[in-house]
Amino acid sequence: MLVEFSLSSLTIVTPTEVKTNASIKIYQGRIEGFTRSRMKDYEIKGSYILFPAVINPHDHLFGSYHPKIGNGIYICWLPWDYDLKGSPIYEERNKNSPFELYQIGAYKNLISGVTTVHDHIPHHINDPFIDKLPIRVLRDYSLSHEVSVYDLKWGDGVDIEYKRAVENDFPFVTHIEEGFDEESLRGIDILEEYKALSEYTVLVHGIGFSTSDLKRVAKRKAHLVWCPGSNVYMFQRTAKVKELMELGVNVCIGTDSPATGELNILEEIRFAKKIYGQMYNEGLDDRTVIEMITINPARAFRIQDKLGSLEKGKLGDLLLVKGDRKKPHESLVNAQLRDISLVFMEGKPLYGDSEFEYLFQDFDTQYKMIEIDGKEKIIIGDPVGLVENIRKNVGFHKKLPFLPI
Repeated sequence: MLVEFSLSSLTIVTPTEVKTNASIKIYQGRIEGFTRSRMKDYEIKGSYILFPAVINPHDHLFGSYHPKIGNGIYICWLPWDYDLKGSPIYEERNKNSPFELYQIGAYKNLISGVTTVHDHIPHHINDPFIDKLPIRVLRDYSLSHEVSVYDLKWGDGVDIEYKRAVENDFPFVTHIEEGFDEESLRGIDILEEYKALSEYTVLVHGIGFSTSDLKRVAKRKAHLVWCPGSNVYMFQRTAKVKELMELGVNVCIGTDSPATGELNILEEIRFAKKIYGQMYNEGLDDRTVIEMITINPARAFRIQDKLGSLEKGKLGDLLLVKGDRKKPHESLVNAQLRDISLVFMEGKPLYGDSEFEYLFQDFDTQYKMIEIDGKEKIIIGDPVGLVENIRKNVGFHKKLPFLPI
């Protein structure tokens, strides 16, 4: 295991600035600075750009399955939930163990450049699996399923969960106004009644926000996770993100689960740009998009001192992407799975192109060779064996397009 190393000759997007012909040094899993290491330097030749590893601020790893489920357009999430639980796909999914579903969800994220995920579910469900997964799943949060009388009753209630978040300095996360019925549209009103709308509050979806809701979210400095793929699939509309950003709201992009969302975070950000263009007849800037999957979710989840940007003292979560050095932001926004060239978490390689095998060997990392999107890759763990087990469980050659191995 290397205590210190550097990657050099790179274009680096921090993401608030772009450094050219630059180096980054990692010491004991954290960023030491932007110089070459005297102990071990890896010169990265070719058209590569280095970013902070991606943060996916909204997923449901237990729901990692395919194809999508639903017969929308829905008035709120509840009739979709009935369709989900009455679906043969749901029955098929449940032939797999919860741990297997968590594993395929983790690998789905890893191969798209994600090292950190918020899995929106009660702690007693994901706690047994978090330490066994190849990526980081956030532990520090309190939650509600949604703010409505018919939510799934996750947690101990909005008032208790919110107070727990403030006392422990971590986020309170909830779906909000995921629909257009009278009860859904009271979401922000209910949060204000509980005095639970503040900088600690992370809101997911918000497709029913009124102008008054938008202003109150901004005034209270709450955060929004935007999941446009899932929103449009279920409701044929999504949150008013331009208005939110113009009001100064911290907006992030998350995938939701593959049951309704896009296949991975790369597909999600491209869909976000597409739907934004259709809604506003203008483009969503690539720099903004990258901030929405790095520094913005780090701020929302109160982990900006550790993750979200490449700065001295932060964890060495790195993403190397094949692209055009002259168009670094566009290179990540337009990246395909084959372009995800190296992923580090806390200075340790987890996934990458086969031409970087020497690096994995230097770290004494156990790995396997796989093929993703027509390109040979290296990965920790055994996702091939995992997919084979899924196929045995369901009794046929199941294909999971978000994990195409």
